[in-house]
Amino acid sequence: MAEGERELVILGGGIAGLGIARLAARAGWPVTLVERDDLASGASSSTSHMLHGGLRYLEHGRFSLIRQALSERMTVSRMAPTLARPVRFLVPLRRGDRVGPWRLRAGLALYDLLSGPAGPSRHLIADARQARALEPGLEPAGLRGAGVYGDVIMDDGRLAIAVARDAAAHGAGILTRSELVAARPDPSSGRQVVEVRRRDTGEMVELRPRLIINATGAWADRTRATLLGMLQPGSSDPPRLLRPTRGTHLVYPALTESHALVTLAGDGRVLFVIPFAGRSLVGTTEVETASPPSDAQRRPSPDEIRYLATEAARVLPAVAKLHPLAVYSGIRPLLSSEESVSEASREHRIVEDGPLLTIVGGKYTTFRVMAKDVVSRAAVLLRRESIPRDEAPSPLPAPFPDGGDDEAFAEHAITNEWARTLDDLVRRRSTFWLAEDRGLSAARRMAPVLGRHHGWDAARVKDEIDRFEASVRDELMMLDRTLAIR
Repeated sequence: MAEGERELVILGGGIAGLGIARLAARAGWPVTLVERDDLASGASSSTSHMLHGGLRYLEHGRFSLIRQALSERMTVSRMAPTLARPVRFLVPLRRGDRVGPWRLRAGLALYDLLSGPAGPSRHLIADARQARALEPGLEPAGLRGAGVYGDVIMDDGRLAIAVARDAAAHGAGILTRSELVAARPDPSSGRQVVEVRRRDTGEMVELRPRLIINATGAWADRTRATLLGMLQPGSSDPPRLLRPTRGTHLVYPALTESHALVTLAGDGRVLFVIPFAGRSLVGTTEVETASPPSDAQRRPSPDEIRYLATEAARVLPAVAKLHPLAVYSGIRPLLSSEESVSEASREHRIVEDGPLLTIVGGKYTTFRVMAKDVVSRAAVLLRRESIPRDEAPSPLPAPFPDGGDDEAFAEHAITNEWARTLDDLVRRRSTFWLAEDRGLSAARRMAPVLGRHHGWDAARVKDEIDRFEASVRDELMMLDRTLAIR
């Protein structure tokens, strides 16, 4: 192909876009992915850290989605064994809960059935004494017992980076911190001309794909409208496809012995306590945002922080004496619907607008299914006889081992994983952000490595350290202010 010619240009470096790039590249297609910020810097590094079918979706009859997600849960676990591990989940049973023992037992049995024989472990029902023996921190008042079942915990940000590395290893181009400037059709070649600007250098890159894939998550509506305005001048804005919601999580010191908890909050919503990297992630909320969300809507609100802290203390009384270590939030790209946000479908949808394919909705767990559906449709439009398959995927590239030398890790992440800032290194390519000091000491050691790669002088290195420290300080101050007036 000529310089810049591609089969696909993918906009969006979250797990959906990266999964599409990986599958297309493994099939030998020339493909370039363009991400405006860092890889996985949106929802793909701000999840509840679960590869799961969605036990709560049983209530809404999403059996096909659950079965598919449970199958993918095990496949992705095998692809990234160092980034995903099975965990036992407890579902406490309390007097007055809307889900009683028989209903829970039936739900867990159905979850096992949908998991198939390859599921991590079969469910069991524990009485109150056994439940307290498994997790002594549970509130004893009203406790009738607990359901116990198996699911998988994963490192969402590093898993997305591993998918990106696999895509690049098979020939995909990955352009981070690059933004779409213009797009236009080229009737003489049957291709589209896409102009991209590298935000750090100002360099312009021209790509000439046959198809453009919009995988920008919660920004997909705006991206679609912008592209159609460029490719089809004079066209009106298309109807919105999304109804995004914000999900917020608090990070605490370890709150359980080893189990994850799934329970009902006082308002009937589902509350998770997830053991991850020696900490506990408590979530989540569902607050509707605009499409696309504003910068303010991407940040957690004081009400969400207080809600999660209060509900966690109701289940695990010791939480009342603890202060969260961190808070994070992400925007889910849910499909527009008339249902309540808690009942909204997690299925995905592909919308075709000539040379533009937009993928919206979906779950992190089913990213391979989303990729297969997009690439299969692209194969039809490109008149390719063979459709790429990924039935027996090989392992993804392993991450840099935890506990290794900080400077060596930084060298690896900058060279192999597109890291450009301290936030990239601390938040999405390591678990330094969960350290007691939130990664500040590691950041100071790694900053000179960034400086050498970027050609920064001492003042610029200090600016990077100051910027990172300010972001951590602002987050901690927000938590202090919010919980001081609880």
